[in-house]
Amino acid sequence: MLDSQSIHLKALDSTDLHHLQAVLNEICREAGKSQRAPDMQEIAALLISLYRHGVTEEDKLLSVGRLALTQTTPSAAAAGSSESGAAGPSSVE
Repeated sequence: MLDSQSIHLKALDSTDLHHLQAVLNEICREAGKSQRAPDMQEIAALLISLYRHGVTEEDKLLSVGRLALTQTTPSAAAAGSSESGAAGPSSVE
């Protein structure tokens, strides 16, 4: 079954890799993280998989990468939103 799926996957050339690198660089820059960070490596693998399956538009790859970033660090996102939510109403009163 795996062989039949891999037949339809797009092989990547240097232009494709350059394109993917640019997308990952942007996501890393926005997140303030190194490409070597474990969550960035997971996002890189996701981007490669999507690209090989035909998702090649930069805006779509960036959107998915950004969404994946929020999914890989849920505790950090939750902590940030709960802090801002708790501080907002109490300081307004």
